[in-house]
Amino acid sequence: MLRAAYILAALLIGFSSSGQAQVQRLKIGGNDGLEWEKNSLIFNALEVTDENGLSPLEADPEANLLPRIKELGGTATTSVRTAAARSNQILKELIDEQYTTGWRVYTNTNGAELEVDMGAVFVLQRIFLHRGVLNDDERSLRGYEFYVNDGDSLNFIGDKPVYSLIAQDRSHGLPELDLSFSPTQVRYFKLRSTGERGFQMGDLEVFGLGVTPFAQYISRVIDLGDAANMGPVNVYTSINGEAKTQFSTKTGYVANDSLYFSQTGIPGEFEEVSLDNFDRTLDPSYAGIIRENTRDWSTWSPPYAQLENAEINAPDNRRYFQFQFKLLSGSLLDKAVVDSVVISYTTPAIADSVIAEISPTTAILGQENDFTYHLRSVTANDKRGFDTVIIRTPFAARATGLSIDGIEINDFTWQGADGRLQVAFPNNRITRSGQAIDVRFTSLMTISGTEFRGEVADSQSDAFPQRIIFGNANEEAVDNTLVVSARIDNKLFTGVDFSSDIITPNGDGINDQIALEYVLLKATDPVGIQVIIYDLSGREVRRLYDARDSSGPNQVAWDGRADDNTTVPPGLYLIRLEANTDAGDATQMRSVAVVY
Repeated sequence: MLRAAYILAALLIGFSSSGQAQVQRLKIGGNDGLEWEKNSLIFNALEVTDENGLSPLEADPEANLLPRIKELGGTATTSVRTAAARSNQILKELIDEQYTTGWRVYTNTNGAELEVDMGAVFVLQRIFLHRGVLNDDERSLRGYEFYVNDGDSLNFIGDKPVYSLIAQDRSHGLPELDLSFSPTQVRYFKLRSTGERGFQMGDLEVFGLGVTPFAQYISRVIDLGDAANMGPVNVYTSINGEAKTQFSTKTGYVANDSLYFSQTGIPGEFEEVSLDNFDRTLDPSYAGIIRENTRDWSTWSPPYAQLENAEINAPDNRRYFQFQFKLLSGSLLDKAVVDSVVISYTTPAIADSVIAEISPTTAILGQENDFTYHLRSVTANDKRGFDTVIIRTPFAARATGLSIDGIEINDFTWQGADGRLQVAFPNNRITRSGQAIDVRFTSLMTISGTEFRGEVADSQSDAFPQRIIFGNANEEAVDNTLVVSARIDNKLFTGVDFSSDIITPNGDGINDQIALEYVLLKATDPVGIQVIIYDLSGREVRRLYDARDSSGPNQVAWDGRADDNTTVPPGLYLIRLEANTDAGDATQMRSVAVVY
């Protein structure tokens, strides 16, 4: 499918103080945004609200859906290709409100089929096929089978839907067919004749109810005018019940996200050609093939976890941008409405690219490790640049040094918080291509395969940060990666320790409780942790902790009380720390004395 680039008007909301970058905002929807349908590539099972929002279609139980399917790309075909039942006319004849036209079969009636693609998934509950001859009951449909398909890709063989039979009547003899059935998700349906005589039926009416289960919007390719650094995205929605909005993005270097290949004359061999040289008028078997352009475009991102002030989940520093969302209803009445989509970006980009790698690429889990973040700038001119490096770390990190082109820099500043280390050097701004930056820092690691993603930013302009790409940033760092693995060991816990060896729960404020500290390793997702107190006979005294923890430092406190909230007698007790992780099971036992 051709997806030509389309320049959407951007609403300018500010300029940088230095003139190096301008912040722009692109808005679709809402009272002051662009129109949805005019800026779409795919507009499926959707309608625009009075406030220029986007809503999934909702069926009126009393209104015939069939006249609407043409605008959705739906079709109707018949297996009988007589003059009165041509495939290219059947849909028109089924909705023209004339009893003299419709579904008409004169020969080979047993097995004749009428197949309808609704163009979108609806929850259907009834079809009504009008009589086609007002004064002759003998020309009605004399037996039928009714099949449906929900449009799910799993229910296809090739490009053909696999149907399920949901109703049949081989002795039907009424002049009209009025068929009601349980509410069913339907994209395609098929009506099959089982009678032996010819028939003449008129208009077909199709009735549904509730919100369409699935609706999709894909924007046209958006030309940002230049390579851009992407800011936050905001998708403003109104969601009720169990409905969901799934939003995804992708970016590209070129305007077209398709590649075109013509046949070479050798079976199975193709050569890439430009769009202008791709002949669409030929039969598909001769014309060649069209493929998705994954060479110059990213793939669609996973659905965003959050929709407001979300970080763009697609590579930046690219000129072309596209977004899509899917609206999923959780029930017949649940609906997700998209009020507007707002994309913020700055042009030009901070640099043509910034390459980075980390060393060392192996670390000891459960303790702080020393790392060096190597960066190298690539830029075609000195009008852009950056003076800040942001490193995404698993836990709070600390910067220990900075050098630029081999010269130690002492007047840098840094800020560290969970998940983010920011190092700024405004007096040594990077403006030339090939400059080398080394940021030295320490960080705790608890999971093998941790990626230290990064960005660069410019405090002297309004430019949004630009993402770093991994590559050969330093000849002495040999791995060209931002991923750090673990040195091999079997430990799931480290740093297991008590704040005290004894507990004296007498209320004097001294050793009234103890804290059990531990670091959980290798847990890529939260895992079940249990901390249980036993007496020396093995009897469970207190189930102190039973929850799910993430990798990293954790702490549990015990105040010397049992499960019934009474203070335990003096003596020696065992504390059992247990975990079940994707890396295996682990148990740690420690003893503690209770004294008065």
